Amino acid sequence: MTYRRSLLSCLCLAMWVAGGAAHAAPDGRELYIEHCSACHQMQGHGGIGLPLPNAKLRDVTDDYLFKTVRLGRPGRVMPAFQRMSDAQVHAIVKFLRERSKTTEPTYSDAPIVGNAEQGKVLYAEHCVKCHGEDGSGEGQGTGVTGSRERSFLVMPASISNSGFLQSISDPMIHHVIEVGRKSSDMPAFGAGKLAAQEINDLVAYVRSFEQRQVEAAALAPDERPTHIYESPYDFDTTVANVKAALTGANFRIFPDRLVEEGLIDEFSVNTRQIGVRFCNFNVLYGMLKTEPRLGVVLPCRITIMERKDGTVLLAVPNLRVVSRWFNNDELVEMWDRMEQTFVSIIEEVTL
Repeated sequence: MTYRRSLLSCLCLAMWVAGGAAHAAPDGRELYIEHCSACHQMQGHGGIGLPLPNAKLRDVTDDYLFKTVRLGRPGRVMPAFQRMSDAQVHAIVKFLRERSKTTEPTYSDAPIVGNAEQGKVLYAEHCVKCHGEDGSGEGQGTGVTGSRERSFLVMPASISNSGFLQSISDPMIHHVIEVGRKSSDMPAFGAGKLAAQEINDLVAYVRSFEQRQVEAAALAPDERPTHIYESPYDFDTTVANVKAALTGANFRIFPDRLVEEGLIDEFSVNTRQIGVRFCNFNVLYGMLKTEPRLGVVLPCRITIMERKDGTVLLAVPNLRVVSRWFNNDELVEMWDRMEQTFVSIIEEVTL
């Protein structure tokens, strides 16, 4: 009996240890390396993403960092990490604190009351040059290509961004306006430049950007990233119709590419599966300026496939779905318009 109790105790201890290992706290450093370092660099020097200097981390709360990771910055390069657990996001925040040797600041809970109309006047005088009239940060797009002055070390913050406004508190906005940010050439407006109430008015105006947010139309849960259509015509006629419709829509057509080309030997390639590639360079350059990462998923191809029974299918990217992978509101708007163009082309092809 004693032996059995001892064996049972050992088994319980082993299960407890294994369970503890299975529920070990996430490693913030490893998570940062995996998800953040490519844009912000290991030491926070920035690059594709904004720098994360110690001086900035000293000004922001853990809640601000948590929400920034969780919500991202729609319309900018920073994605939203919605699939991470709360524990994983907290681990990244903890790692940032440890790496920077900073502690979380404390801000007053007292509400800030300001006059947004007065703040608008002050904003036009002191802020619009860097942050833009709409608060987006001097120009359109992500800040990677031609959308900031050369003198700016980094892209000015998009203070009208929904992710920013949901992450930051009014006292934090007040603090940044008051003390500035040397790391990004943000001047300090305290110390006699603006009165405390004037800064409150600016906070009220910045917060008013929330009232002008426009959310992208929601997608159906089962909406897939590809549209599949059946053509009423044979393979060759369908290919000809696609090219005619694309030409009529002002697209330039490139040489056809067989779907299996380069994947198997040239003698086994199915010649009845073709990708028709096309482009409108003005539209393309506008998209790339808005979202440089788009180069990996260009929406410029219609695939035509003949099945064994002779029916012909057309596969077209569902731009409403694909555009939302980039967490970029401006791109979503552009691709929603492009989606309508694709629908018109397919309708013309299959009439």
